[in-house]
Amino acid sequence: MSRYLRYYIGPVLTVVGIVSAAFGGMWLWLVSALAFPLIALLDQVFPFDLDERPYRHPWILDLALYLSLPLAMYLFFNLFWLAGSGSTDALGYGAWLSTFTGVDHVAARNDTAWYHYAIMFIPMTIGATAVAGLAGHELTHRTSRPLDLWLGRTAMALNWGIAFPIEHVYGHHAYVGTMKDPATAARGDSTYQHLPKAMKRTVLNAWEIEKNRLAKLGKPFLSWHNVLLRMGAVSLATTAFAYYCAGWLGVLFHLIVCVSTKFALENLNYIEHYGLVRVPTAPVQPRHSWNCNHLVSGVLTYNLTRHSHHHADAQVHFQDLRAHAEQPMMPRGFMTAYLAALIPPLWRKLIAPKLLEWDRTQADRSEYALIRQANANSGWPELQASVANASTGQTAQASGHLGY
Repeated sequence: MSRYLRYYIGPVLTVVGIVSAAFGGMWLWLVSALAFPLIALLDQVFPFDLDERPYRHPWILDLALYLSLPLAMYLFFNLFWLAGSGSTDALGYGAWLSTFTGVDHVAARNDTAWYHYAIMFIPMTIGATAVAGLAGHELTHRTSRPLDLWLGRTAMALNWGIAFPIEHVYGHHAYVGTMKDPATAARGDSTYQHLPKAMKRTVLNAWEIEKNRLAKLGKPFLSWHNVLLRMGAVSLATTAFAYYCAGWLGVLFHLIVCVSTKFALENLNYIEHYGLVRVPTAPVQPRHSWNCNHLVSGVLTYNLTRHSHHHADAQVHFQDLRAHAEQPMMPRGFMTAYLAALIPPLWRKLIAPKLLEWDRTQADRSEYALIRQANANSGWPELQASVANASTGQTAQASGHLGY
């Protein structure tokens, strides 16, 4: 049973973080802000998770995913409530909570110094990324199950993530490792350079995909048949609710979390596909993604860390993904890589040897020309030692930027 219950740790921690924030002060951020470094530490302590035994009761795991939408709604409502001031107590939440705790939560909120609110956006981003992004990601891949698809898309729409569910499922998984993929960062690009490119491509690809889908169905683009417009209505309603709860400050809080969550998700994509290349006409293979088998990260991301198998077959449910221990591995594990990517010099130190190893042990010779150009455009001298460069007997010279 513990194999099932471990996937409820994330939802439980989310509820604890939400409720603790209502106590004000450092409780706005303390519980959740400890999550990242703790996960990184535990990943190094626990052994790799190579368990591939089947689950006999998958509905128990489905329920953990179905909690994502109500949890996301609760998290955003709590955020809007925290943006209130004075006697404002949206939906009487503070008074209701006081009946259980005996604490005047409205007063605690009002007495909280501004800098606690500034720090608060870090754990709020973690929570929103977990319940709306990670669980939503799994659900949006279940295209044959309408309820799952609706739950995932709606959860993501709460933070204006309307393009991602469309582009990711129908674009990214087809384009991965190529110039058209928003999620594959170019060699040499920091996560901060990659973010604006990814955001632009995600939106453009999503609109193109949905436009083509509607054209095949003979439906007008500007209609309720447009999934992007329906999801946009959910996003707009959420922002309007933020205004209802706390005025323009509530709207500001909402938009800050929306933007920061987008960055968090793109940084995740950044470490999962960084610098890998693929000939556009070649099939997507497990080696075209960085994999990770660290136990704690896998549990908290619904096995998104087993990314190699996920890209080899995107319809496989998270609990059935194989470990693929022979595939290219993220440096030092998922959470360590995630945090390292936020510090470009550290990321470069960790990922450059991994790229050289991938070129040597994973790349196909048909990809060598792409690798040579990517290495030349990266501006990283250490990548010129790549076997793809050596195979030509000279250091490649290339113009332009592939912009993976």
